[in-house]
Amino acid sequence: MPDRSSAASGSRARPKVFYGWWMVAAGGVLNALQAGTFLSGFSVYFLPVTRDFGLSRAATSLAYGLGRLEGGLEGPLAGYLVDRLGPRKMIAFGGSLAGLGFMLLSLTHNFTEFLIVYIGVLALGMNAGFNHGIMAAINQWFIRRKGLAMSILTMGQSIGGFVITPLVAVIVLTVGWRTGAFISGLTLVAAVIPLSFVMRRTPEDMGLLPDGDRATTVAPWNISGSGPARFSRHVTAVDFAAKEAFRTRTFWLLALAMGLRSSAHIGVFVHLVPLMVWRGQTEATGAFVVAFVAFATFPLRAFLGWAGDKWANPKIVGITMVLGATSLVMLVVSGGTLWQLLVFASLFSFAEAVNGVAWSLIGDFFGRGSFATVRGGVSMAQGFASMGMPVFAGWVYDTTGSYHSALMPLIALYLLSAVVFWNLPEARPPSRVKDSSSVGASAGQ
Repeated sequence: MPDRSSAASGSRARPKVFYGWWMVAAGGVLNALQAGTFLSGFSVYFLPVTRDFGLSRAATSLAYGLGRLEGGLEGPLAGYLVDRLGPRKMIAFGGSLAGLGFMLLSLTHNFTEFLIVYIGVLALGMNAGFNHGIMAAINQWFIRRKGLAMSILTMGQSIGGFVITPLVAVIVLTVGWRTGAFISGLTLVAAVIPLSFVMRRTPEDMGLLPDGDRATTVAPWNISGSGPARFSRHVTAVDFAAKEAFRTRTFWLLALAMGLRSSAHIGVFVHLVPLMVWRGQTEATGAFVVAFVAFATFPLRAFLGWAGDKWANPKIVGITMVLGATSLVMLVVSGGTLWQLLVFASLFSFAEAVNGVAWSLIGDFFGRGSFATVRGGVSMAQGFASMGMPVFAGWVYDTTGSYHSALMPLIALYLLSAVVFWNLPEARPPSRVKDSSSVGASAGQ
């Protein structure tokens, strides 16, 4: 990584708008495309694909579950490539591959072909280009404002779910899911490569400093918020190598917490439209609820990001996991009226909106140098943990005609993740840092 002092000494006059915010804007558009066509969008495709291929809900869920597994297996390698090649190349490659995957998906004739294209092309591109490349780029450009930057970045997902997913739903429900998939693919291919050119590896490469700081105002990058120590924010002043991060207890507890969170969240999100149908609503109303969740998360992402820069991020994520569990309790006891489902969606939005804050914990704990590689390791654990939950939820419905017995374990997973997030410890500095500190202290005597 470029030396901070040399970057500071060679920095140019600070521009009116820090370039990192332009990267956040470009990343937000990319996230909008990913969420609108793929993340939120998959729930719109769920029932049409199920009917077209004559599948059970468990079988349709298998595609998403295997996509999560592929993302987990791919995570460490994709993260390593992002750290070595830079985010621009991986975003351009992954986004183009994902667009091709959507177009090929529209040409499949059976479920086997659908699975091969979905896992081997579409999910591969999405995981490589969007999930790893975009956040790794933003982590390099922000430290003090990382939580806010990550949250604004993920606001693109809210826009995608609120604006793009309803458009996809209109196409899918009027002219078919194949046409919707092909148009989604064309849109991705046309947009991703131009947007990727906005991405730069580090601010030091442009003679700038993280957060747009001036050299004269840069302090050591360990940040504590106000209030009691256990509720204040910690940001490490050390850049961990990936292998050093993997040896810490903090990494494995974070991977566990993210896995539990993802298991619960994905188990619900994949079935969000079917869940609304189960509660007596139409598919169109289900798509509206998906859009409502996206709309509600828009201000919440900014608020949670701002709060995360002030107080302890793990505590904030833990609180939203409790709200996620509460939303599922509401869904279980509700009578299926629209207002009750919107209350569920409002509470569920907190668990969705905290995504950027949750991922920013990697940078807070382990620094800037190997963010994508460490994130890939967390993604691998997350993928293995969450791949089975959408299939489980679909199997429960296929066998019982109800989602009730699937929601109870999802509530438990949310609560368990809340406990682990709340108690995440700070990562102990590597031995090389302790050794160098000892040498420096001895030299000063």
